[in-house]
Amino acid sequence: MSGHDAPAFRATRPPLTRPNGFFPFWRNTLAALAAVAPNLRLGLAVTSPEGARITPVRFASLGACDVQGFLIALDHSDDCAATDRPAPRPLVVTTHGYNSQSNPVLEARHATACGADLFCFDVRGFGLSRSSCEVDPRGYILTGLTEPRTSILRGAVCDYVRAAEVAQQLGAGRGGVVFHGRSYGGALAFLAQGLTSRAAYLAVALPTFGWVDGRRRLVTRGSGQEINDHLARNPRLEAAAMATLRYFDTVNVADRIACPTLIGVAQRDEVVPAATVYAIANHMDPPPEIVELPVGHSTDEEERRWVDFDERWTTAVAALGARKSTAR
Repeated sequence: MSGHDAPAFRATRPPLTRPNGFFPFWRNTLAALAAVAPNLRLGLAVTSPEGARITPVRFASLGACDVQGFLIALDHSDDCAATDRPAPRPLVVTTHGYNSQSNPVLEARHATACGADLFCFDVRGFGLSRSSCEVDPRGYILTGLTEPRTSILRGAVCDYVRAAEVAQQLGAGRGGVVFHGRSYGGALAFLAQGLTSRAAYLAVALPTFGWVDGRRRLVTRGSGQEINDHLARNPRLEAAAMATLRYFDTVNVADRIACPTLIGVAQRDEVVPAATVYAIANHMDPPPEIVELPVGHSTDEEERRWVDFDERWTTAVAALGARKSTAR
């Protein structure tokens, strides 16, 4: 495709809309998280079909919310040096999409593919972390929507940051940390990296919450549509809701991402429209590597092509691990 007929969405670059209190809000939030003891509790480990050890880990996050995670550790027996110390492996931190939950057995396959340990978790209000907090019955994202401090997204971002901390406390990540996620999980990974710069590599597919003003116009399904429907019924809440969402707009941390980044975008996606993803990518310096595929959040046959994205990021993580091992 030549430059003059490239889709217009690739040029989307809205201005940043960071509120004046954006950085103090997040500094105070992360300080509040740091004041909460992790309170780690390990469950009984099981072995995946690939031979990875899956250990349930419960931990406390912002507001003392109880979150369920799983540490997936590979068998180190094949890479021990003469000192009997295993070569350091990368750690992949990941979580699930909206209205979903983590699948540690599936994630064990990703860990094996890239030769990394992996920590996945259920965000507060979902899956095995469902009972840790109250969720608005009209829609998860509507919980605390009119105030940044009460928004469920504030706690969700902290859950991601705390998950990375917990995994490293358990000894993972000596070979480098990778943040990964798709859709809602991709947004949390992106925000966590923009706020902490903890990861050496970032891989996000179809990250949500980019360009909140554009999302209001473009989405027709998913969390964005939940917001649209809610505000259509309650127009008086529009200003407060939009002001809150700017604190969680992934565009507003895009210029703070300095690590190598892979972003997946779909040309056609009713949940995460392409323009909202390019709005993020076009604010990044250095620019990310972009994998553009035909569809996202669909039941179309071409949805299977997202395995290409998985192969791309797992290959990159494997290379990161190889570099760390060589540098020992």
